[in-house]
Amino acid sequence: MRVEGLSVPYTISTDNTLSLVLLLCSLLSIMIVMRSRNVLSLRIRSLFIQTTNLSNYRRTKDNEREELFFTALSVMSLSLIGYSAELHYFGTALAINHYQVMASYAGIFIAFLLLKRFLYMLTIPMYCNIQQWRAWRHLFSFTTALQGLWFLPIAIINIYLGLSAPMTLILAIIGVALALFVRIYNSWSIFFKKKRLYVPFFLYLCTLEAVPLALLAGTLTCVAQTLKGT
Repeated sequence: MRVEGLSVPYTISTDNTLSLVLLLCSLLSIMIVMRSRNVLSLRIRSLFIQTTNLSNYRRTKDNEREELFFTALSVMSLSLIGYSAELHYFGTALAINHYQVMASYAGIFIAFLLLKRFLYMLTIPMYCNIQQWRAWRHLFSFTTALQGLWFLPIAIINIYLGLSAPMTLILAIIGVALALFVRIYNSWSIFFKKKRLYVPFFLYLCTLEAVPLALLAGTLTCVAQTLKGT
């Protein structure tokens, strides 16, 4: 018997457009990683070797394009994870269209990255030379790009294999924590190790890492509650 008038709830897994985008992004990511695997492995290993040799943080034009792609991938994946968490914790009745919800989360993450970049530009050059500042910019761009390789599989597993929203969030937080640890670890090598500047290092942790993350968490919570439908 055919029942008419019942609308099927929207799910990302049945969205052909987003599925195609995720497929293309996955294929491009695999191609880039396979093409640049040797350079990527060297750059990743250099992140865990404390050194004052700033040449370890150099990058080429190809590296810049790849990092831009993976950063965009990170934003897109996080917006999908945010949408999944919104449905799990606040219900399926949303105040706006599902694409608008994803775009809202994407906008928040883009604003967060731009804010961090602005804060870095405002403060870090005050106590370092141009070589150190350039090394830090390259480090920030690379670690942000690496997060895209972490978040994309998590988003895909959540969407198509039914990974629970709480576990998805836990894995996403682990990715953020790993990138944060790497940046803190390398910031000590770049800026503070030679002169043993413990107080500036503590101030850096509070003002440039902890405060923006707390602001991001608060913003995401407020937006999620605002997007909740009646």
